[in-house]
Amino acid sequence: MTGGIQAGGPFHIMHKRSLNPAAVTLGLLVSTIGLSLLAAGCRDSAPDDLIQEEPTTEALVFVKTDGEETLNRSWAAGNLFKLSPIAPDGIVTPITNFTGASVSDPCVSFDGTKILFSMRPAGGTWRNIYEIGADGTGLRQVTFGGGHDFDPLYLPDDRIMFTSSRANEMDEYNHSPAEVLYTCDADGGNIERISFNQSDDFDPQLLPDGRILYTRWEHFGQFNRFPLFFTNPDGTGTFHMYGPHGRNFFHAVPMPDGRLIAIESTMINEDAGPIAVLKTEQGPADPVTDSNQLHWDVLTTQVNNDGEPWPYGAFKYPHPLGGTRFVGSYTLPAATEDDVDYGLYTFTIDQTGGGTLADPATFSLGNLTFLYNDPNSNEYDAQLLAPRPKPPVIASTIDRSVDYGVFLAQDVFNRGTEDGQERPIQGVDQIDSIAVIMARPTIGGEMNDFSANEHEKRALLGFAPVQPDGSFRIRVPANTPISFATLDQQGRGFVVKRTHIAVRPGEEFNQCVGCHEDRRPGGLVATNPNPAAAMMPAHDLNIPLAQAQIISWQTDIGDIVADKCVSCHVSPAPGTPPPGDLDLSAVPDTARMNRIFPRGYISLSGESMDMDEQVVDPGFPRRSKLIDYVLGVGSRAGMGSHPTGPDSLTAQERRKFNLWVLLGAQYR
Repeated sequence: MTGGIQAGGPFHIMHKRSLNPAAVTLGLLVSTIGLSLLAAGCRDSAPDDLIQEEPTTEALVFVKTDGEETLNRSWAAGNLFKLSPIAPDGIVTPITNFTGASVSDPCVSFDGTKILFSMRPAGGTWRNIYEIGADGTGLRQVTFGGGHDFDPLYLPDDRIMFTSSRANEMDEYNHSPAEVLYTCDADGGNIERISFNQSDDFDPQLLPDGRILYTRWEHFGQFNRFPLFFTNPDGTGTFHMYGPHGRNFFHAVPMPDGRLIAIESTMINEDAGPIAVLKTEQGPADPVTDSNQLHWDVLTTQVNNDGEPWPYGAFKYPHPLGGTRFVGSYTLPAATEDDVDYGLYTFTIDQTGGGTLADPATFSLGNLTFLYNDPNSNEYDAQLLAPRPKPPVIASTIDRSVDYGVFLAQDVFNRGTEDGQERPIQGVDQIDSIAVIMARPTIGGEMNDFSANEHEKRALLGFAPVQPDGSFRIRVPANTPISFATLDQQGRGFVVKRTHIAVRPGEEFNQCVGCHEDRRPGGLVATNPNPAAAMMPAHDLNIPLAQAQIISWQTDIGDIVADKCVSCHVSPAPGTPPPGDLDLSAVPDTARMNRIFPRGYISLSGESMDMDEQVVDPGFPRRSKLIDYVLGVGSRAGMGSHPTGPDSLTAQERRKFNLWVLLGAQYR
């Protein structure tokens, strides 16, 4: 092994790189935020509460890996190690001694004697979950084959949760295998998928009340973010927990006081950045009411949150050690991801203010202390190797005798406007129905030529009534990602839900008090606590998934355009633009990612980079000039539908155009 490690034997810590000149830059960070960086291996300067004068079992487990690791995208070789005591001159010993294996994601058992971890053995096909004793004995494989398994978590009922790509579905951004939440028995049996996101779920953690906290990647068309969600261990009750638009939080874990500590980022697929304390008592930061300082405090303000370069270094994987002590991974300044140099550091978090709405808390970071660094590896995901209390067991409420669940929304008029969408006004805007939309996952190996824009494949389950008080109740297929849109009088999407929800068999989800309502401190505010829909049978949309309606260019829209639109919207002569600068011909053309589509489709897909004006905003018919013309509304109000004369559209054709845009203007 590299870096002076003798397999199976202890060795003292080494500093990974010289502090000169890098320490000069780090010193700017330290002086700016009021920290004290301690010299490598200097026992005399370690904080008193970390000095272990007597033999102790207090230790850390962590991962040493040859490469930079980001959000389950690394396959570099590594192993598990133990540091004991937790001090700059602690002794490091290997727990595993694999050669060429990729190891990540340790999780310590409640009694502190065992460790779950994710591993792909050298030369292996699959990454699976393994367990080993804290002393390095008793290695066993928990899961087998079927996909890549990450992020194992011991559950209070002795089962195991993990994330996995074994569903063979591709995420909605870069079409890599997507990991979602699964559970299994302690022996790996009874594997069950419990989350139905269309992109990745990361880093499940137990909350003190027994629920699961995790980072969820949401990519719905142009909407792209990583908020924090929570769910019950059986997958019921899944809901947004924390996170505004435009800010992502990674590696979130509960603090001893019940708040959360995480890494703040503005980037996609970048889980490094500054440390932040999320003040959940101030609400879920959705929306941010005044400033981010009200909802969360960035503790290392000089560390940028927008990716490389890292002039002041970057943090990952903060974990509590008890009280106000924490450990995390930190890299000295780095120009690129290839230059990062993560080692382990301890720090404390100090609080001023009472932490109430009247006396908000403010948090700062202190005593940043070098702990351990190997000059030939990155050190990640350090956590306490010690017993910890079990949260309560949340009993499953799934009814496996049915194949549906029920969703209740109390008030579609109760919503904010911070997401950039319109707000329907009760008594002014008549909202009497919703469209219920189902996601169609992209399967591994499938061509991704279904769209020229960022919208994935979707299908229409059907329509459901909205009661006069703004409530609706729908029965939908269980374990199926759905979204919905409230519709105006022309059938256009007034408010489009840009996230997928799913209900488990027999679940009745009734936590939605609005439609992207403002969620302030103190919990949800119900404007319609006794919704009329709750007293009515759920509108039944539990249809076979194969019966959901797909409206695409290939099957519906392309033929209408060829029959009734191309005769006008084509260049009359070479070099002469077509009417409206809208070429609807079938000439092959290239969209982003070098995919070939008919030029007419690219012109109407919302992704034509050569047009002065986009005539379609995929997913939003009320924002789309095409729908104004087709329906004779908006910018075409009072002028009637277009085209006119013998090429006039039928009512069914106008409806298809409208729904095609609502579903994302997909090609197939």
